[in-house]
Amino acid sequence: MKTHRRSIIATSFSLFLTLLVWMALAPTQLGGQVTYVIVDGNSMETKFHLGDLVIVRKNQTYQIGDAVTYRNAEMGRFVFHRIVGINLDRFILKGDHNTWLDSYQPSQAEIIGKLWIHIPKMGKTIEWVRSPINMALTIGLFGGILMAGMIIQPTHRGKRKNKPSGNFGGLLEGVLYLLGFLALAFLSLSIFAFTRPLTRATENIQYQQEGYFFYSATGTPGVYDTDMVRSGEPVFPKLTCFLNVGFAYNMSGIQLQGLSGSHQLYARVLDEQSGWQRTIPLNPETSFNGASYFTVAPLDLCQVESLVALVEQETGLHPSTYTLEVVSHVAVTANAAGKEIKDSFDPTLVFKFDEVHFYLAPNSAQEDPLRFSKPGMAGSAETQANTFSILGLEPTVQTTRVVAMLGFGFFLFSLLAVGWYIFNTARQSEEALIRLRYGALLVDVYERSLDPASPVIDVTSIDDLAKLAERQNTMILHMTLNFLHYYLVQSNGATYRYVISTGKSGSAEVEPAQKKTLKYLISPDESGVNDAAATRQEIFGYMLSKDEDYVANTEPDRDEILGYVLSTAKNDPPKPEPAHKEILRKITL
Repeated sequence: MKTHRRSIIATSFSLFLTLLVWMALAPTQLGGQVTYVIVDGNSMETKFHLGDLVIVRKNQTYQIGDAVTYRNAEMGRFVFHRIVGINLDRFILKGDHNTWLDSYQPSQAEIIGKLWIHIPKMGKTIEWVRSPINMALTIGLFGGILMAGMIIQPTHRGKRKNKPSGNFGGLLEGVLYLLGFLALAFLSLSIFAFTRPLTRATENIQYQQEGYFFYSATGTPGVYDTDMVRSGEPVFPKLTCFLNVGFAYNMSGIQLQGLSGSHQLYARVLDEQSGWQRTIPLNPETSFNGASYFTVAPLDLCQVESLVALVEQETGLHPSTYTLEVVSHVAVTANAAGKEIKDSFDPTLVFKFDEVHFYLAPNSAQEDPLRFSKPGMAGSAETQANTFSILGLEPTVQTTRVVAMLGFGFFLFSLLAVGWYIFNTARQSEEALIRLRYGALLVDVYERSLDPASPVIDVTSIDDLAKLAERQNTMILHMTLNFLHYYLVQSNGATYRYVISTGKSGSAEVEPAQKKTLKYLISPDESGVNDAAATRQEIFGYMLSKDEDYVANTEPDRDEILGYVLSTAKNDPPKPEPAHKEILRKITL
């Protein structure tokens, strides 16, 4: 039945579509690729507002301009902002509505995903449903709708009690559709796997450069706790002019080899307001080998004051404070997994000074003004097997290709094998084909349950009978009598019938004369055919049987009598006469 087939196809398509939707929208908590975020704030206005729902998806790479969600370790929460810059392996982010940059710069591992879908105001609805009272009301509403449907449904059962059950019409047909669905699923997985590269570059090699400034000077007892000026304390040029400035350097990271480079300390005096500056070398450029070094150089603070006084005298510049920067310029080279690294490091120790003293300048972005670090990342020339995440697993693309092709081949072969079996079965037995195609519409009955008085109308095919059953919203009655299979649809006082004959050697259509004779012999008639009741089954079996042993044991006079009965059945069977009674009586003997 076309409607039945369409329903099966629609069901299979719905299952496949549901699988695709699940793979696309499954949250990361359940092994998926997406995260659902509700906007809380106005930092991303005017495009994103309070209460909007944004769905972000995990990506391999992120670029400037991408709106992403990341976990801010300082705030301990997720933040949805836009990437405005990249600092080696760190991303610089900013809210569209903000005038400042985010203080925290996440790594790629800390980014949850990139904006995929934006649904305005949906977050408010989700938050409303999350409330316990609202959740209870929602569940109660849905429960009421389901109960109402169950209560209303019985009033319609009388009209639809014979509607097909909607199953696959038989076990084999169900297996056929299941195998087709699985073959299609593995074919889709194969297409997905073959569109992904087998290899990808290995993860970038990370390293860290660290530096620590320290300084000391001769102190005056009574002014300082000790007779030495220690790092972090102010320095008074009236007490001492020379400041010893030191710097310790270290570079760390896995797979680093052949570390070498050069370093130099220099001081820079400047006025931030006017932009004037002067550079004073503290030591010459020096080479180093290995991952660490340290250096110490003297700085004459009295010389710095004399320089500033000269500038004021010559230019008339009189700022209240100046800035003294001690810079350690480091240039380093290394090798990491066959990739050459060339990087630089310029930590800067900042002093503020006036006519009285030098002191460390406060820096809100740095906890310790003496310690500095700079992360780095080197791309690797090596490659590794490409993987992707699916339902919480991370198989390689190569493995997925093999599994997908084997699965597709197996289920396709199984589909063809089941299809071939169904084809052979249908070719050998029309009854099996009918049960396979219309098994959900068939109801097995006894012949005595039929109304013998209703007129019988023969149809030319089972498809016509199925169309009639669909139109009348009824079932197809199936009756087996010896080797005959009757398929009947009763409607409007008439019985529509399709008959097939299955003998021991195969299937054959029933001859019209045989049908008329059978109707004449087995139909009860008060006017005189009741004497044949004892031989209905025998005559019926004899007419259809092709068993040679049975025919050989039949007496000649019975063959002649049967021929006479068949010859008289070419036209409508006549009214029973005494001669017919005698014939039937002789058959019984």
